[in-house]
Parts: sequence; structure tokens; C-alpha cells
Amino acid sequence: MRRLILPALAALTVLVILTLPAGLVIPRFDPPAALGQYGGTVWNGHARWRQAGQVPMTLNWHWAWPWRWQWQADDGTSQIQGQWHPGQGVNLNQVEGRLAIERLDLAAWLPLSPPQGVIELELDAVRIPPNGAPRVQGVAVWEDARLAGVVQEDLGRIEVRFDPPNADSVGRQVARVASLTASAVLVQGAIELGAETYELDLWLQAGPDRPDLAAQLGNLGERQPDGRVRIRLQGRLGLDSPDSN
Repeated sequence: MRRLILPALAALTVLVILTLPAGLVIPRFDPPAALGQYGGTVWNGHARWRQAGQVPMTLNWHWAWPWRWQWQADDGTSQIQGQWHPGQGVNLNQVEGRLAIERLDLAAWLPLSPPQGVIELELDAVRIPPNGAPRVQGVAVWEDARLAGVVQEDLGRIEVRFDPPNADSVGRQVARVASLTASAVLVQGAIELGAETYELDLWLQAGPDRPDLAAQLGNLGERQPDGRVRIRLQGRLGLDSPDSN
């Protein structure tokens, strides 16, 4: 009898592990408050990502050998996918897809001319430690970039390239911003991410054939002697609205 009990207990343990409900296990690991409505198991399940003013995104995941999970988030317009590895903080790899610009809340940076377009993501790795600045490797491209409002102009394609980590960037992550195509408004600058805060420093310049835009761009930031306009903002990551410098 004892010989039968031990294999039975082992089989029962494996069965319990394989059928662990996502809604029972995941909340114990303190996930973001925006994540909820869990279904399926921790090995093959789904949830909903809620974001104020946006259509909820459906998040699906499944386990892949040896110790990673493939995931995909979709709302009908935005669609991103990648891999997740267990560990402290957030550990993502091969994050790719299209993200509607509205989900990044860039309108808080440019309230007089809300941005339009989509973000194409090609990120090799995203690391967000429990205490420390995010570490991102890869590129994001703002496609069909456009401003609507006080300034209504196409911006073409704008690249956000994350600097590789080095000794000089300990405690912060820097992303370089630059226009990839000629357009009515050229953009250049940087975004610096810390453990809890970010700083944005962008320069806007009217194209050589659009000097008439200089006055309009001046409404968005600090007009410089050389005709460019500087936008400087800072805020807390994921918490508060940005504040102008």
C-alpha cells in the first residue's frame, strides 16, 4: 500500500501544480493594479490590462521550455508580444509590436498639440528592478508622427534609441530622440529615466522650407535665439503628471 501512496501523492502534486489557477496565484506576487480578470492557469492563461481612458488590453500567456513565458497583449489596434522570465522586478525579452501613441499619454507632454501615430517596438530587453532605473535595450520608432491642435503638422518618423548600459550611466537610463525623415518639424533630444523619475529634454525646429511654423512652435516650449524651441519636462514614472521646468 505504501508503494502505491507515494506515486499517487507525487502525481497529485504534479496535477495541482499544472492546474494552478492564475487568479489564485498571480495576485500573491503583487502585480500592477491595472492587471485583473485572470483566467486559465499560470502556465496558460489570460488577464485584462486596464488603463484610464483606454480600451482594456487582453493579455494572453503560455509557458515555454525551459523557464520562460510567451505573452501577447492586444486591444484590436495595439498589439505587442514578448517573453517574460521569472526574477526580481520585471524581466522581458524580444518585446515587439505596435502600440497606439495614446497609450503612452504623451498628450501630458504636449497638451496644446496632442500627438498622433503609432509606436513600433523592437526591444531586445526590458529590465525594471525593484529599486533602480529601468534598463532597456533596443529601439522604438514613432511612425506617422503628427501633432494636432495649436500646431498641426506631420513629424515623419521619430526614433527613440536606448543607450546601452555603461559605467557612466549607473542609476539612469538614457534614450536618444531624433527625426529619421525630413518633415515640417524636426525633433532631437533625450529622455533620462531614473529609479522613480524621468526628465525630458526635446528640441523642435521648423524645417528649412517652413519658417512660418516658428511662432506656432514657440507656444509649446522655450523659444531659443537660434529659432529652435526647447521642451523640458520632468515627472514621476507611472505616478504623477509631468511638471514643466
